[in-house]
Amino acid sequence: MSVSRTVCSLATISLLLVSAPSFAQILSDSEARRAILDLRARVDEMQQGMLKRVDDLSARIERLEQTTRGQLELQNQIQSMRQELASLRGAIEVQNNELAQAQKSQKDFANQIDNRVKRFEPVAVTIDGKPATVDVTERKAYDSALAVFRSGDFRAAQTAFSQFVLAYPQSAYGPAAQYWIGSSQYAQKDNKGAIASLQSFVQKYPDNPRVPEALLVVGTALAETGDRKGAADSFKALNQQFPESPAAATARERLAALAPAPATGTKR
Repeated sequence: MSVSRTVCSLATISLLLVSAPSFAQILSDSEARRAILDLRARVDEMQQGMLKRVDDLSARIERLEQTTRGQLELQNQIQSMRQELASLRGAIEVQNNELAQAQKSQKDFANQIDNRVKRFEPVAVTIDGKPATVDVTERKAYDSALAVFRSGDFRAAQTAFSQFVLAYPQSAYGPAAQYWIGSSQYAQKDNKGAIASLQSFVQKYPDNPRVPEALLVVGTALAETGDRKGAADSFKALNQQFPESPAAATARERLAALAPAPATGTKR
């Protein structure tokens, strides 16, 4: 039974109760009393039903309100968790970026250290056919001086090789540097200086593969200064010690050129 129908029934019964005295005049007293009692009983029953219905509705409303409050709280919790999750994701992204930057910085620093170390680490090279170990700066200094010589600036090359010998007296490039000093002097037409430097080179490093070329230059410089005997001795030494070298072939030609021309005349 709905609430509206119940209310209408109560209103009807109330009208009957109000009009009960008039109705009682028509009925006998006993019948009137029974009718009134019956009506009251029905009213009480209906009132109890209404109260029960109201209690049920109140309970349902309370449960709905509790459910609604629970849903609102759950939504608030979910929203709060979403915000916290977004915050955590942002923090993780920031940390990842910082970590990436730190790793890059560490890698760059390691590369810098490695490059600095490599600048001082010895390197393996081959000098005049022999393996050797030299410093990086040492090799750069030698290569730089040799580049100057090959450019044709023999005065600057002589200076560069002389400075190299002073800076690296124990260098594996030492014999080659001494040879290029003499060659630079000869290229500048400093025959005396070239002779002294290359003869010293030959005496200090007799097994160096550049000795044949050095003896050839010494002999040529001596010839140019007018020392034909000294030139001949140098060419002969070259032929005796290194007969198969390309320099020896040139030395033989120049030795032949040093021989005096045969005298020409008419016999009488």
